Amino acid sequence: MNIAKRLTAAASAAAAALLLSGCGGNVVKVTNDDGSANYVMTVDADVTELDEQTTLYDYMCALREAGELTFEAELGEYGYFIVSVEGVENTAESATSGYAWTIYTDLSELDGVIYSDASYDTWEYDGRQLASANYGISGLPAVEGYTYALVYSHYSY
Repeated sequence: MNIAKRLTAAASAAAAALLLSGCGGNVVKVTNDDGSANYVMTVDADVTELDEQTTLYDYMCALREAGELTFEAELGEYGYFIVSVEGVENTAESATSGYAWTIYTDLSELDGVIYSDASYDTWEYDGRQLASANYGISGLPAVEGYTYALVYSHYSY
């Protein structure tokens, strides 16, 4: 391989490492072109014991205890919702718009419950379309092998 091709390959590998630099072994940080970041987790039973009662909130708390993810959540009328991830807080621009953490997942249906809806909104990760979650972090089950993304996005209604 000539020097130009080696340099191009090394630059591509370095760029991929920057784009997918993880917070830890179980959380992948995806850096956007504007420098903002989103965080992706694929549920793994090595992080915490999983059963049919384990929620995404429980899983994220185990990641936080392991030093792999920093987040804050508040208990609201419908359960826990994300307030900040890695120091980036939800920010209101007005009473009807701003930026907030949104959950996307490939867990669409389990035991007759619809957990995400691709017709509402999707987010692409690793060549896959993750759908907008219908529930917050304490309403989503943490199911081994499924992927959950915390995406900082603009809202307006």
